[in-house]
Amino acid sequence: MPTLTPVTEQCVFPDTVHHRSDGDVDRRMVSGLSNLLKRIAICLCVSGSAHADTIFGLHGSAHIWQPELAGTIGQDASAFDFSTEFNGEKGESTSVLVAIEHPIPLLPNVQLRVTPLTWSGSSESATGSLGGIINFSGEVDAQVDLTSLDGTVYYELLDNWVSLDLGLTARQLDGFVSARERSGLSDQLDIDQILPMAYGHARFDLPFSGLAAGLRGNVISFEGNNLTDLEAYLHLEVDLIPLVDIGVQGGVRRLSLQIEDIDDWQSDATLEGAYIALTGHF
Repeated sequence: MPTLTPVTEQCVFPDTVHHRSDGDVDRRMVSGLSNLLKRIAICLCVSGSAHADTIFGLHGSAHIWQPELAGTIGQDASAFDFSTEFNGEKGESTSVLVAIEHPIPLLPNVQLRVTPLTWSGSSESATGSLGGIINFSGEVDAQVDLTSLDGTVYYELLDNWVSLDLGLTARQLDGFVSARERSGLSDQLDIDQILPMAYGHARFDLPFSGLAAGLRGNVISFEGNNLTDLEAYLHLEVDLIPLVDIGVQGGVRRLSLQIEDIDDWQSDATLEGAYIALTGHF
């Protein structure tokens, strides 16, 4: 019978593995742990920068708004129709907004905003009455001078790429609507109201671009009266200075006054037009 010769196989390992010491293992573990800690620290710093306004934030903006006036204002049966009876230039308004945000639990953030507005127009054949004392007919010049002062308290329900603020606004409306016949007769409707309104602001930030789209507004409805003030906008923000974000915002603002009876006057009017704003976030 043939003789079976056993074969012995030898496994050859690299020297670096074959002679690896416990000290080498420890050094590699320490190095890996150090790299991991560095990555965690970087992530925490980035996260802290992205949410710095949740610690403390000061927001400010200045808006230039040029609305057109449409609809009716005056006495119910003889209100002036500003859509068809008057030829007017676009209104002029410069709105200023300041908001303070903070991290104190249960305490709302605060926002103040003032919006002065003026509009003037003329008609060759207007008919109507503002205060119910004088009925105009013929050549009439009209003017609107209205200022709204808003004090708002709100909470940030979301604050990330999608943000959502909800709150309450106390709005003071102060001003007048006047009409004057070119023969010399004049009448004026005075407006002096303080209204509670619901407030909301939703915004979506496109990640890593500085671009955002948003919707902000106030609304109230009671006893057949409805007042809505809405803004839809696009926003571009850049970091020009450390700790300060400067932005440009453009959009459309619409103020709707559907008043059935407040102080014996009625309205179904809208002021709507484009606006542009310069914003700052500190």
